[in-house]
Amino acid sequence: MTSGRLTADELSCLDRNGYVVRENVFRPSEVADITGACEDLVARLIQDRQLKRYKAGSYVFAPDLERNVMIKWEGDSDIVHGIEPFAHLEPKLKAWALDPRFTTPMQDFVGDTNPGLFTEKLNLKRPGHGGINPLHQDYPYWLDSADAPARVATAMLFLDDATLENGCLQVAPGSHRAGQWHNRTDSDAFGANEIDAAAYADVEMQPLPLKAGSVVMFGSFLVHKSEPNRSTKQRRALLFSYQPAGHRTMLDSMRAATDARRRARAQRADQPPRQ
Repeated sequence: MTSGRLTADELSCLDRNGYVVRENVFRPSEVADITGACEDLVARLIQDRQLKRYKAGSYVFAPDLERNVMIKWEGDSDIVHGIEPFAHLEPKLKAWALDPRFTTPMQDFVGDTNPGLFTEKLNLKRPGHGGINPLHQDYPYWLDSADAPARVATAMLFLDDATLENGCLQVAPGSHRAGQWHNRTDSDAFGANEIDAAAYADVEMQPLPLKAGSVVMFGSFLVHKSEPNRSTKQRRALLFSYQPAGHRTMLDSMRAATDARRRARAQRADQPPRQ
C-alpha cells in the first residue's frame, strides 16, 4: 500500500502504536530527484556561512531572517544537520509535498480531507558526523507556531537506507496515548521541549530500519529519537508535516516574528539619544 487512505489494519496500528509505516512508496528514480533538490537547496543556503549561530537545547541554529529559514549545524562545524522550513525556497520540493502519497493518508492523521502543509524539515546525518536527535515529541515545539498542534502530523521519507548504524528513527510504540510527557528542566527554553530521559529510563524504543523510499507517518505526541551516524553512509530524511486546511504555518509564524523584530529595531532607531 503506497497511496490512498489508511486501511483498517493501518488505522488499528496507528491507534495502538502511534505510527504507520509504508515501504517502497517512492521509486529509486524519484528518491534520487528529491535528494538532488534537497542537496542543491542546502548548498545554496550555506554559500557564505556568515550567519550568527545560537546554541539552543541540544542544537546549534543559525536563523536566516532574509529567507525565513532556520539552519541547524553540527556544533561549530560547517556541516549542516537540518533546515526548516524550506518549501517556499524550492518549488520542486513544494510540489513533492503535494504528492497524494503524502497528502491522502494524512487525511486520516489530521482529520481533514484537504490537509495543508504546516512545516517542512530536512534532517541530515552525514557519515561519521550526524549527531543525535534527542528523545522528544513534536507537540511542545509547535505550541507557539501551530493553531492546533495536536492535529499536526508528519510524513517522514527516507532518502537513504536507514540502519541502526547510521541512526535510523527510533519510536516508543503507544507513547502517543499518554499525551505530553515530562520535559527537561535543566536546559534553556528550547531544550525544555526535549523529554526528560531520566524520568523514562525504562522506556523501550523500537528502531525502524527502513529502505530508501519508505515513509513513516506519525502524530505530534509520538515519542521518538535517533542516534548518531556511526557509519560511512548518508542518512538523510525529508519530513513534511501537515495540518487541517486554513491553519497558520511555521513560515507564517517566522515571517511574523521577523516583521516584529524589524519594527522593534525601527522604533529604537527613531528614539532620540539619551541625554
